[in-house]
Amino acid sequence: MFCVRVERVVRHTDSIATLIFERELHSYPGQFLMVNVFGYEEIPLSLSSPNSVTVKAVGETTRALVRFEGGELVGLRGPFGRPFTPSDKALIVAGGIGIAPLKYLHDFLIERGAEVSVIFGARTSEELIWKEEFENLIVATDDGSEGFKGNVVDRVKDVDLSKFDRIYCCGPKPMLGGLFKLFKAEGVLHKAEFSLENYMRCGIGLCGSCVLENGLRVCVEGPVFRGTDISLGDVIRL
Repeated sequence: MFCVRVERVVRHTDSIATLIFERELHSYPGQFLMVNVFGYEEIPLSLSSPNSVTVKAVGETTRALVRFEGGELVGLRGPFGRPFTPSDKALIVAGGIGIAPLKYLHDFLIERGAEVSVIFGARTSEELIWKEEFENLIVATDDGSEGFKGNVVDRVKDVDLSKFDRIYCCGPKPMLGGLFKLFKAEGVLHKAEFSLENYMRCGIGLCGSCVLENGLRVCVEGPVFRGTDISLGDVIRL
C-alpha cells in the first residue's frame, strides 16, 4: 500500500464526488484501486481518470469519501484488473455511477482519434454528471427530467449496434442484465465488454470473494469481461 493525498474534490451532487489525487497513476481505463480510508474499511473503486476516482455515497466508507474537502491522505493498492479493449468506433452505455470508469475510457479513446458515442442514463437529470463533456451523447432519465423518459436498455434498442466495433457497458445489475439479453438477441454479444462489480476483500485473486459462476475472478480476470466469456447469471447475481 502507498499513500496519496487528495488534491481537490469536485462535488457533482450531495452524494456524488470526484476525488482528484496529487499525482497520476500508471493505469488503463477499466482498472480499479483498493482504497483505504483511514478509520474505515478498504473498498474497491474504479478509476475515473489516471488521477481520480468518482464515488457515490452508499455506505459508511463512501459517505466519508464524499465528505472529503481536499488535503486528506488515503492508502491505495493497485491499479488492478483487466482494462477495456480500445477500438476505433465505440458505443459507451452507462447507468448512474457506472459512468465513472467509462468517462476515463471516453477520454482515452477520444485522445486516440476514435469515434465515440455515449448513451447515459440516471434516475434524474442531476445525476447525469459530465454530460457536457460528451460530444455524441444520448441521455435517459427514469423520471423524464432530461432526455428519453425510461431506462437505458429501451434507448439502446433504437440504436443500430452493427455500426460499432465495440460496446462498453457499466451500471446497475438490472441494466447490465437487460443489455446482455439484448446483445445476445441482436447477435452482437461478441462486441460487448461489461465492467462488473462484486464484493472484494483482497483485490488480487487470493480470497475468492469475487468469483463468478464460471470460476473467473472479478478482481483478476475482470472487472472488464467480454460478453462471450460470461453468462447472464454472472451479470445479474453479483
